[in-house]
Amino acid sequence: MSIKETLEDTASGWLKDLESRSIENVVSKWTEDIHYAVHPDTNSIYPVNREQFRTNDRAANIFKHLKYLKSFKITINEMFTDVGKRTVTMVCTSKGETAAGSYGTDCLFVVTMTDDGKKIQKLCEWIDFQKGQGALSKAVH
Repeated sequence: MSIKETLEDTASGWLKDLESRSIENVVSKWTEDIHYAVHPDTNSIYPVNREQFRTNDRAANIFKHLKYLKSFKITINEMFTDVGKRTVTMVCTSKGETAAGSYGTDCLFVVTMTDDGKKIQKLCEWIDFQKGQGALSKAVH
């Protein structure tokens, strides 16, 4: 497998881990000292490392709400790979079904891997929270 294929496999595999809605799966490909951030960071809590994410109340709350989804699928619409920088950028949409109806949002993930391409050492997300929060709050209440 080429390094480009390894990078893309690690990045897209992380999306599959995210679809599982399990914090342990989500962090399984992360280095301990990962630089993880979500934008916009309106609460000024990012960046965090692996352990900080695992024990973060906000992250736990997000995953709690994701459990309300009957289904959850992330589709990669475009993928850009910079082998030299070990970085994959993915333009995605996520869709799911809740008891209150459909959920969907747009997201961008910039994932930087270790030299071998097998672990994620930096991950930045940009998510359209306005779209997602409306559907999830209906499902919870």
